[in-house]
Amino acid sequence: MSKSEFTVALVGNPNSGKTSLFNLLTGAHQRTGNMAGVTVEVKKGRCEHQDVMLHFVDLPGIYSLSQNKVEERVTREYLFNSPPDLILNVVDASHLTRHLALTTQLLEQGLPVVLALNMMDEAARLQCIPDIQALKLELGIPVLASDGRKKVVIAPLLDQIVSSLKAIAMHKGSFVTTAQSLIIDYEPHVEQAILSLTEEGLTRWQAVQALESGGDVAFLLTESERIGVVSALEKLQHWHDESATELIAQGRYGFIHGLLHGLDEAHIDISLVDRVLDSVTLHRWLGLPLFFFLLWLVFEATFTVGAYPADWIDQAVGWVGQQVEVNLPASLIRDVITDGLLAGVGGVLVFLPNVVLLFLFIAILEQSGYMARAAFLTDRLMSKVGLHGKAFVPLVMGFGCNVPAIMATRTIEEPRARLITILINPFMSCSARLPVYVLLAGIFFAEHAGTALFAIHMLGILVAFVIAAILSRWIKAQQDETFIMELPPWRWPSFRSLLLHVWDKVKDFLSKVGGVILVGSMAVWALQAFPQGAQMSWLEQLGQLVVPVFEPLGFGWEETVALLSGFLAKEVIASTLAMVYHTNLDDTQGLQIAIAAGLAPAAGLALMVFSLLYMPCLATLAVIRRETGSWRWSVLSIGLGFTLAWTGAWLAYHVASRLL
Repeated sequence: MSKSEFTVALVGNPNSGKTSLFNLLTGAHQRTGNMAGVTVEVKKGRCEHQDVMLHFVDLPGIYSLSQNKVEERVTREYLFNSPPDLILNVVDASHLTRHLALTTQLLEQGLPVVLALNMMDEAARLQCIPDIQALKLELGIPVLASDGRKKVVIAPLLDQIVSSLKAIAMHKGSFVTTAQSLIIDYEPHVEQAILSLTEEGLTRWQAVQALESGGDVAFLLTESERIGVVSALEKLQHWHDESATELIAQGRYGFIHGLLHGLDEAHIDISLVDRVLDSVTLHRWLGLPLFFFLLWLVFEATFTVGAYPADWIDQAVGWVGQQVEVNLPASLIRDVITDGLLAGVGGVLVFLPNVVLLFLFIAILEQSGYMARAAFLTDRLMSKVGLHGKAFVPLVMGFGCNVPAIMATRTIEEPRARLITILINPFMSCSARLPVYVLLAGIFFAEHAGTALFAIHMLGILVAFVIAAILSRWIKAQQDETFIMELPPWRWPSFRSLLLHVWDKVKDFLSKVGGVILVGSMAVWALQAFPQGAQMSWLEQLGQLVVPVFEPLGFGWEETVALLSGFLAKEVIASTLAMVYHTNLDDTQGLQIAIAAGLAPAAGLALMVFSLLYMPCLATLAVIRRETGSWRWSVLSIGLGFTLAWTGAWLAYHVASRLL
């Protein structure tokens, strides 16, 4: 990389606003959340400033470089094996005591750091605005105010980054030697252990990190160094009741408290507004009912508010279909466009507003800080069924897409808890199934469609918890893992961040519409159109062949082939229903009339239940295989899902037949 190009790594705690700042710096559309563990993979972006190309790397949110969690390993291995030219350390200005712990580790390592004090408005609200100039003098590094929600801070921040990089380049120093290492005076026995390891050949920061992490480090240890680490840890354990990690943490926080005391900082941990909100949302008896009420409100609004723009898209698709029929002569090409392309892709595109609203509401709950409270509330409940508190994050992500949600289980270190979370995640109803629910709820539960959406999602959660309880008894626990929950301050969600989040999901949805849904729709149309002139199309023949399996559920061949196509991607279910029922119909209302005429209300409910529970899509099965390292768990997921789906749909059909 030339001297006019540099790499800058963003490092910081979860909830520090690091990824939001990364978005502003690079214009990249990254996911931002208010919980630890959301950003597991390294993300990259770039921008040019003062004729210098800056390559930014957004590393996972971490609390320490010495813990043995996935995020910590990713960050420290990147910093050691692919060292950037500069580190932009993003901290929450309103919680400096906690966030500066990571800063001290970076400075102990002698890394070139620029400190970005994020959330200065929160610090002002808590009456603990840090003295930037004093902090700069005490730490010996550049310190600037920043805000991931305001572009006004970007230019000064970029100026400082470029200035620091040019200074480093002028000194022509190596990555490790360009900054003065911070020296923290630890407890005498710890200092003695550090000295013994430096005599073995380790640097001071390597000795501290080896002791703090129990020897789990990114750099290689020689045999004598490894023996020295083990011996030093044993001596510290003999001399103290606390572990080496606790002793070093005490020294680190002692340094931070002394630093802040020297700055005459006053700290208020939580504001009055936060206390009032927490007293309600975390209430022992009101907390969970409030959580479920908010979820119901989300699904009710998703259906009712989304109905208006959905009608506009429906009318637009219908108008395009009419224009095609008017301007093109009757031919196979016209049939492909109207009965294949518009009926399939248009039949799914009409539900885009519902998907957008669902993600918007979830993003608001996340960024406001409420989702972290919900995780705290449900931790005790999840522990009773063998789940870990950290499972809340991937389970909530499952409402969006099961693929990244299953990948997010990497933050769960205990093998049994992680495996159980992976296996139950497909029961969390992803957004791909939302078009099916909206379509069927609008037909058979028109007066209570929002409640029907809420109920089907709650059924998925209930089934997931029951299966988790069963699996926890079957799969043996290997180790215990402590769940550390951070409750971020309540915040107004960033309008720009919400837009970025929603636009990211819209792009994913539209890419599926233009990709797998288009291909699937055209394949279904071809099977339905050929052989021409025959009494039954290939699609109907396939449906009639398999329909005996689904007949007890009240399904016809149309629903059967729709469910079979859903194995490719769940969005294709809605497009297939649109094509097999949408012959010569241009609008969703016509589709709903056709389905209502061919499907009993009880069968409609059964179809919703089956769509919720049956086998994961192809992409989800592939990621289950990759994350578990064995196809047997993917096969188990298929068998378990299909069995539960058939049984649940059969019960729903027969019970509803008596009630509806």
